[in-house]
Amino acid sequence: MTRARLTAAAAGLAALLLTGRASASPEDIFGYGPRGPAMGGVGTTTASGFEAVYANPALLAAIRRNKLTLGFLGAAYALDARGAGLPGRVGAERARGATVGIDIPIPLGGQLKDRVGAGFAFYTPTDIIVRGRLLYPEKPQFPLLPDRTQSLTLRGGIGVDPGHGVKVGVGFAALAEIVGSVVVATDASGRVGTRVENQLVATYAPALGATWDLPVKEPIRVGVSYRGRLDARFAVSIDGRRLSSLQIPVFNIAGLAQFDPEQLSIEASWHRSPSVLALGVTIKRWSQYPGPIEPTLPCPADEPECGSLVPAKVDYANTLVVHVGGERRVPLGKTTTLALRLGARYEPSPLPDNLPGSEAFSASKKGRVVVPTRYFDADRAIASAGFGVAFRGAFPCDVDAFGQYHHLVPRSVRSDGDTPSDGEVSGRVSVFGMLVGVSF
Repeated sequence: MTRARLTAAAAGLAALLLTGRASASPEDIFGYGPRGPAMGGVGTTTASGFEAVYANPALLAAIRRNKLTLGFLGAAYALDARGAGLPGRVGAERARGATVGIDIPIPLGGQLKDRVGAGFAFYTPTDIIVRGRLLYPEKPQFPLLPDRTQSLTLRGGIGVDPGHGVKVGVGFAALAEIVGSVVVATDASGRVGTRVENQLVATYAPALGATWDLPVKEPIRVGVSYRGRLDARFAVSIDGRRLSSLQIPVFNIAGLAQFDPEQLSIEASWHRSPSVLALGVTIKRWSQYPGPIEPTLPCPADEPECGSLVPAKVDYANTLVVHVGGERRVPLGKTTTLALRLGARYEPSPLPDNLPGSEAFSASKKGRVVVPTRYFDADRAIASAGFGVAFRGAFPCDVDAFGQYHHLVPRSVRSDGDTPSDGEVSGRVSVFGMLVGVSF
């Protein structure tokens, strides 16, 4: 085997060892906690306990008891892209993860008694921490859906009730990104070896929120929450310059391991025991999304067109998501209450109908060609339902479960290229979650 082939083999091995599928926080797709996912993703004015860390940290001020919640979430995908040269069903791994939630009332006295609360929330996939899959753009894929539901996330926040029906809160989100390097070289005996170094680095985003119980006859609450852009790069350099006298460039295996857009949620809800109804909208700034991959051979700043293949620049659009949800509580006894929940959400796709082609190298033509960018996505109409049982006896605990059905509204996506490609997109996502919380 020649040294050039050894270089290629080592680089490929390193890429296989250090890359997998792209990841992002699942909250943006499924929601978070026991109530929001069952109620169409509402929560800016209705979240309770640790789920308010994501939905609106201001509502953490209502926490009155210490509580530990453990849960499980699973999702199955059936995603289709049909057309000439397309496979029909596009493979996607199931999402499986565990949730840990912590409610902590802050025991202050005086004017701040029962007015401050904190919460922490963890979500971790059952088999990974963070991985990044950097596929060729001409390979059929759904980059905004299945790969965005599997990653380790940590959230925390604190809420304060200053009075007059107002609550305010602040929080953060943390996500792991991976950076590293692979050095391929020969030792004194002429054998080829590699040295792999990588590390996880935390990336952060802020969360802010406020609610106001209106001073009107009807029990109406309005609220707003802001979540900052949360992105984490996957960057691994492969250096084979010590392998031979050939001028081998440093390969840049990089892209976004995850991306959640900056978003603003506005919501109003009606609270008249035993019922709650909520309606809200969320604005998501997908126009900030730079795309999932970066050039393998980045050009220097003084030579922007150095000959490296450049990924297609897709103009993702900002979206407006509509949520509606409700809950009704039914007493089952002196110490037991059943909560029934329903909701719906419409999530537009930020992916445009027409995509530019991507550059690729053709061995047969010994040069560049323009291939179709086979990114697929569609609007999702989402129906959700769930229930919760609260026991308030000697051993206070809560058991909650929810299910969601995501219907991908059929659409056509066209990509330019030397041979343009058309794809008919459709599919569905099925989601189930269950949580058990214990108060103490």
